[in-house]
Amino acid sequence: MNKVFTHSGATGDIVFSLPTIRAMGGGKLMITNFHKQRAESITKLIEVQPYITSVEWSELKPSYAHDLDNFRQHAGHHKNLIEAHFQGQQIPVDYSYRDGWLTLPEDVNIINGIRYAVINRTTNYADPNCDWAKEVEYLYTIADEVFFIGYPEEYLLFNDKFQTNVKYFPCDFLEAAYLIKKAVMFTGCYSAMSTIAMGLGINYRLEQAPGHTCSSLLQPRETIINV
Repeated sequence: MNKVFTHSGATGDIVFSLPTIRAMGGGKLMITNFHKQRAESITKLIEVQPYITSVEWSELKPSYAHDLDNFRQHAGHHKNLIEAHFQGQQIPVDYSYRDGWLTLPEDVNIINGIRYAVINRTTNYADPNCDWAKEVEYLYTIADEVFFIGYPEEYLLFNDKFQTNVKYFPCDFLEAAYLIKKAVMFTGCYSAMSTIAMGLGINYRLEQAPGHTCSSLLQPRETIINV
């Protein structure tokens, strides 16, 4: 019988739980007590992982499932949230997550013919003193175009605050993964998009929230931009 796991979000935390699910042999993931539309938006990316048999949204948390929300007992501003999920299930950490834990079933180019960079900035855990205009300027030295991915309202707030010429690229989380995988660079703050970059095992740049290190892998492939 396949194992069943439950998680109540947020979206990035669900992505951070996947190494634990993989280490426990995989199975079905039930996203419970979480915004249904957001749960469905991440479902396609999770479903293509070879250790996931299916993904389902539910209002109720089944008592027989492995409760991934136990990671919250081990989380904190200076705690690695991936390893907190292992601790929540009382199993040894599988450190192979450091090389990436997300896979994509196809080699897809969503954008062709140009070298591009991808950015995402949310209002959650943002550093108000980080100069994103300077970051965009840097990205244009290594890319022909810079695209913003995320919710439209995030893009509007970003442009209003930093007055850059980045373009908005609408996509779901699976499409975002393909975009990030093929980009010359990804830069993001703490967000679900950043967890995808981490999970893909690529080089990326991270705006670290003041006083927080919980979403940092602290590895050579990670560059903190606001230190």
